[in-house]
Amino acid sequence: MSATSLRFSVFVPTLKRPDLLRRNLEALAVQTRAPDEILVSLRPDLDPEGVAIVNDFSARHPRLSVRKVLLSEPGIVVAENALLEAAEGDVACLLDDDAIARPFWLENLARHYESDASVGGVAGPAINVVNGAPDERRARFRNRVFFPGLVMDQSTRHTERALEVDHFRGANMSLRIAPLRARGGFERRLLGDCFRFELDACLGVQRSGYRLIFDPAVEADHHEAPRVHNTERFQPETIHNNAANESFVLLKHYGPVGRACHMLFAWLIGNFPCPGLAWGVAGSILKVFWPSRYLLGVSAIGPAWRGRARGRRMWEAWRAEQEEGNP
Repeated sequence: MSATSLRFSVFVPTLKRPDLLRRNLEALAVQTRAPDEILVSLRPDLDPEGVAIVNDFSARHPRLSVRKVLLSEPGIVVAENALLEAAEGDVACLLDDDAIARPFWLENLARHYESDASVGGVAGPAINVVNGAPDERRARFRNRVFFPGLVMDQSTRHTERALEVDHFRGANMSLRIAPLRARGGFERRLLGDCFRFELDACLGVQRSGYRLIFDPAVEADHHEAPRVHNTERFQPETIHNNAANESFVLLKHYGPVGRACHMLFAWLIGNFPCPGLAWGVAGSILKVFWPSRYLLGVSAIGPAWRGRARGRRMWEAWRAEQEEGNP
């Protein structure tokens, strides 16, 4: 296909991470391809320092189009939807405020869209920074969703080459704006930290007929920072919310047989952040030999099971809204 020039809007949701926000924005200012616009969502009532940093950055880089999107409600999906509504570009480039894009990040991202109209999303590794140094590792597999609900994710690692995948992680990802808006934006019904909101958006763009590409050259260094308004990731409430969100998202995208198979899979097996029976028992056994905070044992099964039931109810409510013609 012939090359097409597109406009790229960078979304930076932030809350009370001033030093990382400053580094994030400065990295965008030295991209080999300048963003067409940089949109930063802010809570001025809670984060006046963040507002000041964006104002200072705009004054020092007048050639860049930088806009503040001011919020009055909490939540990552609230922020991303506000940024989506304000965007004037063709592609939304989501970058966490604690992710520092490398200089060729946008140039390497943009070439996929502009050379192939079938590409609906592009992402790259959000490389974890450990003790001040990027922890660069090779991926053992690609980001896939295997029926009826096994979610494989190595978004922090480098693949050998650019390849097609099923989903991304929001710290470093991009999607075409038109199909996102056509499907109503990012899913606002998710609980807690809105776990799996990226998965829902990616599956929706795929269902609109587009391909998703993971390119190891689309790099950002992820300085994972503490979250301000957030529950602990491995507490029962978080496990419950993760399980509810995951099942809700997958039930939305499966048919009747797939939904039945997913619920059985979720109860019996599950995934790392929200284990079913098999993962829960295996986690307790493996912890004896391999201490890891990511291994959730049998104590996580109850919250995860309750979350799966909640996710089913969320899907039923969503389906009723669709039948009534509500977005």
